[in-house]
Amino acid sequence: MASPPPVVALRLGQLSCSFAFPLFLSVFFVVSQAAPWPMMLQDPSHQAKLGQGLSLSSAAPTVKWKYQGGGEVESSVVVGDKLVYSAAGKRIFALDRETGSEVWSFAAQQTILASGALAGGAFMVGADDHFFYALAEDTGKLLWKFEAGEAGEFTGGATVGEEEGVVYVGSADEKLHAYFLNGTKRFSFEATGAVCSTPALDKTGIYFGDDFGRFFKLDRATGKQIWRQQFPANIRAPARLEPDGIFLSIGDPDESQSGEILRLGYDGSTTWRSDCGRGGRHKCGSCWTAPAVIGDVVIGACGLDSKSEGFIWGLEKDSGKVRWKVQTGNDCQTSSPMVVGDAVVVGCTDGKLYAIGAQDGARRWHFEAQAGIWTTPAMDEHGTIFIGSHDGYVYALEGTSKAGRDAAEM
Repeated sequence: MASPPPVVALRLGQLSCSFAFPLFLSVFFVVSQAAPWPMMLQDPSHQAKLGQGLSLSSAAPTVKWKYQGGGEVESSVVVGDKLVYSAAGKRIFALDRETGSEVWSFAAQQTILASGALAGGAFMVGADDHFFYALAEDTGKLLWKFEAGEAGEFTGGATVGEEEGVVYVGSADEKLHAYFLNGTKRFSFEATGAVCSTPALDKTGIYFGDDFGRFFKLDRATGKQIWRQQFPANIRAPARLEPDGIFLSIGDPDESQSGEILRLGYDGSTTWRSDCGRGGRHKCGSCWTAPAVIGDVVIGACGLDSKSEGFIWGLEKDSGKVRWKVQTGNDCQTSSPMVVGDAVVVGCTDGKLYAIGAQDGARRWHFEAQAGIWTTPAMDEHGTIFIGSHDGYVYALEGTSKAGRDAAEM
């Protein structure tokens, strides 16, 4: 494993600067505390707690601003203190959070499908050109980059471990990569298939899946495997780490394997595997999204490329049995549900952003873009929601929560 960055060693003087000193490392490498949504699903555990203290408005949101990126937007928006970040086509860009005006852009060599992370003064994101870029958050200047191996496209999101000052990201070269925030390599872990799953972190572990259907837990201190479990379909979903379990989804969009929503224990044991009450070949559909947990309900979004329908599932947390389901006009397999109070907000490829009540599956409202929504929603502290669409736009939607609507009317 690589040594920590030299700048830290200089500051620590004669102390041995290894991963055993997370307190010291966090002084110099931290996720921006002013950033309300610095990575996909907000935090390394993917609990996205920001929206839990809000109350969803019953009225549909209005467009505060929209920005045309010049290509399909699949990179989920990251929200900083003053800027928001995303990508369209081959361009990575930063926009003014209040107005949507472009502040800077950076040209990659190929399309950007992955979602980025904000930390240490940099916005970091991978591209289909096999490079993972770290760009100055205020200017877009290239700070550093690393290249994954052959066939090393990046499609999953990046996750930052604040304590150790490390960004974790998987790529199609079948590896999970870990780099310090100055570009020094910490380790690479070799999986068994393409790693398109956004890693999740708790205090001791790193959790992610691969396209061979294996779900891994690595030791966060060493990068070594603690356990792995085999499942029958691709695992491209980010795991959601709750105090009482790990929630994740599996599936293949072309129907070659059945999709399911799962709950695991932290020892890797399976608590339940939901077939969404359908069984057979299709089960839940393909699910590449992190399930949301609200009270005693687990909510997942799924679908199949071959069918003009999708489903948002409400499952009993204790058993995985279906409490309710909502059918949509097309699949919802890539946009993870975001919690807002007692509801979730999730995008589907029918172009609609749905707000769904957690307890009963009631539709609260929907917002319609001009093409499919593949991104996971993001939010700021005022309740403004940010999404990207295949219509090329990044949207800022206000009035989505009661707190945000009250502030807008003042």
